[in-house]
Amino acid sequence: MDESILEPVELYNSQLKESLKKNAADYFDELVKKSGISINDNIETIKKLSTAKLKLEKVNKKVGKYHTYKTLLIILIIVISLIGVILLYSSIQKNLSLLIGIISFVVAIIIDILSIVCIIKKLNPAIKDESVKQKKLNEQIKSLEAEAWRQMLPLNQLYDWNMTADIIKKTTPLIQLDPFFDTKKCEYLIEKYGISENNDQNVSTINVLSGSILGNPFLIYRNYSQTWFNKTYMGSIVIHWQERYRDSDGHYRTVTRSQTLTASITRPAPSYQHNTYLIYGNDAAPTLTFSRSPSNIEGMDEKDIEKKVKSEVKKLDDKAKDAIKNNQNFVRLGNDEFEVLFGGENRNNEIEFRLLFTPLAQKNELDLIKNKTGFGDDFYFQKNGRINVIRTKHSQNQNYECNPNIFINNSYYGARNFFIDYQDQYFKSLFYDLAPLISIPLYQQYKPKEYIYQREYPSNITSFEHESLANSFPIDVLKHPASDTNVILKTKFIQKDKESDRVNICAYSFKIVHRIENVPRHGGDGRVHLVPVPYDEYIPLTKETIMEVKQEQRSRKEINDLQNNGSFSDFIQKLSGGNHFIYERGLLATLMFRDVLESDIDKWNSYFKNVNSNIQNNNNKGD
Repeated sequence: MDESILEPVELYNSQLKESLKKNAADYFDELVKKSGISINDNIETIKKLSTAKLKLEKVNKKVGKYHTYKTLLIILIIVISLIGVILLYSSIQKNLSLLIGIISFVVAIIIDILSIVCIIKKLNPAIKDESVKQKKLNEQIKSLEAEAWRQMLPLNQLYDWNMTADIIKKTTPLIQLDPFFDTKKCEYLIEKYGISENNDQNVSTINVLSGSILGNPFLIYRNYSQTWFNKTYMGSIVIHWQERYRDSDGHYRTVTRSQTLTASITRPAPSYQHNTYLIYGNDAAPTLTFSRSPSNIEGMDEKDIEKKVKSEVKKLDDKAKDAIKNNQNFVRLGNDEFEVLFGGENRNNEIEFRLLFTPLAQKNELDLIKNKTGFGDDFYFQKNGRINVIRTKHSQNQNYECNPNIFINNSYYGARNFFIDYQDQYFKSLFYDLAPLISIPLYQQYKPKEYIYQREYPSNITSFEHESLANSFPIDVLKHPASDTNVILKTKFIQKDKESDRVNICAYSFKIVHRIENVPRHGGDGRVHLVPVPYDEYIPLTKETIMEVKQEQRSRKEINDLQNNGSFSDFIQKLSGGNHFIYERGLLATLMFRDVLESDIDKWNSYFKNVNSNIQNNNNKGD
């Protein structure tokens, strides 16, 4: 076994990080070479574009400054004119010297004339000149941007869904990524390791990434879930009443009193959130269960960590003593730092726990937990038999979809820098998601046994991918038109249509109805008052849409060319009631807003039997 794999954090910092960047740069350079774009021409165009934008920025500032001066002069004209008129009127009314009034009025007229002359002779021509420059520069910028996009078009067309997987494969043989989560791997994880499909109506799979670590399968999936919480609503009214009392002189007096009565009610309201999990299957320690959470040592130095360990050790000693007394299953390992920072004291099998967490594994986990160059201790780790579940804080903000559209750019240097930075961040996030598992040498030693797959699967594509594809469509197309909340999409397999799957998408959401509940409250006047409390009631809504899905290993450029040509786009337009068609990771999907006919399915499947031929035929028809 490769010795470097035994210390994953050290491996990443010393080799993999720089290797990934180099491979990403090489991959990008190969794409550039294949595209045939002229780098120098694009660099020159972008320079001209940047220069034009800087010039436009200066012109815009000048135009803004001139408009400000013009506005101030107009305000000055109005103010001075009013002052002159007021002073002249006051002098006529003999409230002021007539001479002062006349002089003030004349001065006001002179200032107004000078201001008007300044506007007409100086500011208006300056504004006109700069506006002409603005127009020319905007036209130049528009032309240069179009030229830059034209220059980069051949490269932008080559970005595809498998780029990141190829770069990672070249960087390390440890991690293999699949094009998509296929039915074989899904069956393998379900039948061999016992993972379950997502059948929860309130949880939708947004995207999914499958792969393996030295042959052992893993699955990263991002969910969008809806839960309920009790929301508190407040209401209030002010009441008034009169009271009579006798003062110190014995006289009766009346006083008006007031009081604010408040009331609150709680009603259920939906809450939505994303969660990303990693599931990993391995036969090592097959009956062991335990869990751990982050140790919260962020910002601590070695001395602070040492103090934390010392303060927690006594609790572990007490737990071990209690376990002996109560015949429970907990025995101290002897590595105080690992036991405090990693945890896992709720383990059910001491022998298997020790087989898994050897001294080297303990060291690796501690290196990961105390690591300052990665993400630190941000991972939750739960093992339940052969299934391991990892949830990291950093992966909650990482999109593992790798949509090639994000790399499209009109600047060579802009595209190159973004491409390399994205691959670097993607690999870092993925590696540190897997690091708690890679840190265990026993997991790398266990190779999965042969598995006999079924010959026939109920569907061509997994339910995870069905749902992920559904979530790739614009939500406004799928949600109920009366929806006031977010939407959860759930899919249900209907039937196989030869090479494709027919799937039902059900969009769950809520309509908000504003209501008022009157809550009785006792007032200081001795009466019961009804306090109106406005609240929201959430009425469930559903909308169903049919989706057709199929696997098609084509390049993104081939599919884009097909989609943009001839009868295919007309077919999709009629079938889906719009251009509701997507392609990603070798999977195709279209929505269907009419009754699905067998001829539609035949035509849908036939379009992809020879993509290049279809494109050529459509182009010939266009000629």
